[in-house]
Amino acid sequence: MKRAFTLAATVAAMSIATAAAADEHTVLILPDAYFPQVTYLDNGDSVRFINMSGGEHNIIAEGAAWEIGPIPDQGEAVLEVSNVVEKAFFNKDATAEDGTMLVQGEISFDTAPLN
Repeated sequence: MKRAFTLAATVAAMSIATAAAADEHTVLILPDAYFPQVTYLDNGDSVRFINMSGGEHNIIAEGAAWEIGPIPDQGEAVLEVSNVVEKAFFNKDATAEDGTMLVQGEISFDTAPLN
């Protein structure tokens, strides 16, 4: 009986590991930056934005392809990513007088550089 249970547990664990191939990446929202500034991921991964900026935060992609927010201070939001998502994103509320977005992050499907 114990052997059958061990076998069943092993098969269940292998099934879960195979099904959970997508990764979740974390991006911290800081007052004047995203950390990391570039997030390297694969198609099907997700990005969890955690707001540590001290205030509400709105994220918008270049060309308004997607938008998340408002994210309350200490709040979180998750973006499911595919390779068709616009990759540059900005703090919607931080713009210069000429309309330039001041706080930028990026999603990349490239291989992460090695340090």
